[in-house]
Amino acid sequence: MRIAILSDIHGNADALTAVLDDLARRSVDATVCLGDHLSGPLEARRTADMLMASPISCIAGNHDRALVTTPRSEMGLSDGHAYDQLSGAHIAWLKGLPASLSVGPVIAWHGTPASDAEYWLETVEGGRMRLAERDVVETRAQTSWSVGPTSLLLCGHTHMPRVVRLKSGAIVVNPGSVGLQGYTDDAPLHIMQVGAPEARYAIAERRRAGWAVVHYAVPYDTTNVVRLAREAGRLEWASALESGWIA
Repeated sequence: MRIAILSDIHGNADALTAVLDDLARRSVDATVCLGDHLSGPLEARRTADMLMASPISCIAGNHDRALVTTPRSEMGLSDGHAYDQLSGAHIAWLKGLPASLSVGPVIAWHGTPASDAEYWLETVEGGRMRLAERDVVETRAQTSWSVGPTSLLLCGHTHMPRVVRLKSGAIVVNPGSVGLQGYTDDAPLHIMQVGAPEARYAIAERRRAGWAVVHYAVPYDTTNVVRLAREAGRLEWASALESGWIA
């Protein structure tokens, strides 16, 4: 079993195109996307059209949930920009996305089993994200799903590519972000920076000894998305898209 894992596209259709082109050269049995598909100052409509026409199994992230539950007048800049591009069909697609996905030994969430807005593998400290302590990761892993030593648990949300093994033998994989390699958040205030602009995804392959996970960093021309971010007045997005750093 080989599964491609995508997450956090954030309306970056150019990055998604690059990832799908790269993925087309590799053999996988299924592709999943772990949420936050559209929110941002980029191309939400184009991204939604691509995903709706694809066989990718998508689940909802916290921003996808916000796009269908928050009044437009109360949306933040990223959600509001995306919402204004979407049609009724796009909103209906978002409303139909499940909060989790389970296929055999593979279980997927956007954040943690408890919350799509919670970091699983990271802890915020001093305005930066770092790898969470083992007991914290284990506590956040508690779920009503049956998790065994061969389970592959998937999460996104933090945009940081990671693989962490639990005491049970199961592994937690974050593929990183397809569309945004740096951001700021205010709950609490902190910065995430990958340090490189390439689009990220992962492939997990089940082997006799366990899951083999490979992370991919796919280069693409960022000219268009940097321009869109600047035109929207989102200079922090432009910096992250261009360099993977928040200037």
